[in-house]
Amino acid sequence: MKWSKLRTAALTVIVLCFLVTTAAQPGKAQGTKEMLYIGGYDVVFAVDPETKKVTEIPIKGPSRDTVWTKDGRTIFINSGGRKEVTVIDATTNKVTDTFTFSTKEYKASIYGMAVDPKGEKFYATLMRSKLEGTEFKTLNPVIQVMDLKTKKVVKEIDVPWGTHTLQFFADGKRLLVWSKDVYVYDIEKDELKLHTQVTNADPKDGLGGYLYFWVRGEDNHNVALATNYKFYPETNKVTEGVILFDLEKGEYKEVEFDDMIGAFSGASTKDGKTAYVGQNYIGKVNLETGKYEKVVPNVPGTSYGFNLSGDEKTLYVSGAGPDVSFYDAKTLELKETIELSTDTMDVRVVQIQQ
Repeated sequence: MKWSKLRTAALTVIVLCFLVTTAAQPGKAQGTKEMLYIGGYDVVFAVDPETKKVTEIPIKGPSRDTVWTKDGRTIFINSGGRKEVTVIDATTNKVTDTFTFSTKEYKASIYGMAVDPKGEKFYATLMRSKLEGTEFKTLNPVIQVMDLKTKKVVKEIDVPWGTHTLQFFADGKRLLVWSKDVYVYDIEKDELKLHTQVTNADPKDGLGGYLYFWVRGEDNHNVALATNYKFYPETNKVTEGVILFDLEKGEYKEVEFDDMIGAFSGASTKDGKTAYVGQNYIGKVNLETGKYEKVVPNVPGTSYGFNLSGDEKTLYVSGAGPDVSFYDAKTLELKETIELSTDTMDVRVVQIQQ
């Protein structure tokens, strides 16, 4: 009897040790499952990077932006040609809802999305137009805030022309607003303020312009990253680089690279020392020196979306073509390409709490 109890106790200790060791593996958050969500046409692809299983989730029309709740369990897709939002349960990869910001008074196109950390409010950058007689009248751009429980718009915020991407700060109290320049909206104070002038008032500082639609954030260690190009009129010089905005500290930083390979998007390592960017080529760049450490051809061809796995060992590449590729992040060697049924827009990395 005593020997039986001893064996049971020993087995319990072994199991507990195994669980602790498994939970502590580098790059894997305890109790989470990493998944890729890739927008296509009339479909969103949910890809398991471990098994390489592809699940096709039917949606309406082309998909664009993708955002998700803090626990990763609910995915929001900008679908229907920017006219509606499709809601996906990430635990089942089934569509659970769709909603729109259009009304009887106007048609609304969605150019930016964010969901608050509690998953209660949904923020959308809208371009709107209404029919007056036989002509369409363009309305001023706004951010509308929808209560996700009631599907009612509870607030409207005036924003500058050119406003697109929205991202929540880690504290949930502020919203990063990407327009031609970078703004911050204080939710409690109901104030939108210019944070950094990317375009720059003095041409000597370079006229900046970044790519709106591939800005990382939730899947980049709470650091928003956008590829940025600067033009210096006095010398006709053009540089390539990135904008980094720390969504925890509220700090803005620009890094100019010493060479140009052409980059749509990219992602950085957690320590902020290295970034991976690309388009027709893939580059591994030192963010402290601005120098490319390695550049290789993007084997499948042009891609828009470049993103990193949670353990930073794999670079995920998709967007443009009907495929997703897996590169070794250390060597930039292509490991595998999976064919998909439609052309794609981007690849987002979601850590789903189990």
